[in-house]
Amino acid sequence: ELYQRSQQVAQAMAAAGVGNQDRVAFLDKNGIEHFEVFFGAALLNAVCVDVNWRLAPPEVEYIVNDAQAKVLVVGPDFTHVLDAVGDKIDAGKVLVIGGHEGYESYEDWVASFPADDPGSTSANDDVAFQLYSSGTTGRPRGVCLTQAQQDAVATTYWNVWLVRLI
Repeated sequence: ELYQRSQQVAQAMAAAGVGNQDRVAFLDKNGIEHFEVFFGAALLNAVCVDVNWRLAPPEVEYIVNDAQAKVLVVGPDFTHVLDAVGDKIDAGKVLVIGGHEGYESYEDWVASFPADDPGSTSANDDVAFQLYSSGTTGRPRGVCLTQAQQDAVATTYWNVWLVRLI
């Protein structure tokens, strides 16, 4: 089911102009939609940018704009951020999980697309995902993790788990 939804998200993102290595921002707490967006972006070889939900609206605005996100998905608990700075966010498409006045519903958007894998591929030096630093010495900075780095982390955790199992 997650794979099917991720394919629908990928198709919806592609229709919104998201392509290879483009950024997609996500602002919410943990939930299934995060995985749909993360994996949907990965199916396009796009980059998911998780935005810390504890940030103030101007900080969210800065990160989404700095990342040049083409799509921003916002959870229902964070619509106050859109109320505060939504008109300053440069993302081409802003969606709200559960809907919100003035913004398209994430669920309706995803449901209108087929579950077809776009068949994109990635290289080891492509960015897998992007996080932002805390900005303690100035503005937050985007930290990009490549496919190769992500694979190395996964392999390390797998090896540690195996050693503990043995």
